Amino acid sequence: MNKCNYCQESNNHILGKPITQAELKPTAGYKSRSCLLQDYLQLFILKGKADKKAGLMIDTLDGARYVDINYCPFCGRKLDNGVMK
Repeated sequence: MNKCNYCQESNNHILGKPITQAELKPTAGYKSRSCLLQDYLQLFILKGKADKKAGLMIDTLDGARYVDINYCPFCGRKLDNGVMK
C-alpha cells in the first residue's frame, strides 16, 4: 500500500493531497517569484479511471493547466495505466 499522501489511489483513481508552495524547493525548472506572491491557487496529482497518464493539475489566476507525468514527484512511484504500481 502506498504511503505517499500526494499520489494515494482510491477505486483505481488518484486525487492526491494539495501541494503547498512551501513544500516546493527551488530547482533548475522552478523558482518561486516571491514569498508574498502565490505562483498557483491549487496544485495536485490527478488521475481518473479512464486516463492513460496521471497529471499535475495546476490552477492559477490565468486558468487551469494539466501536465502529464509518469512518476510522483515526491515518492517516485510509477503512475501508469491499469494497475498502479
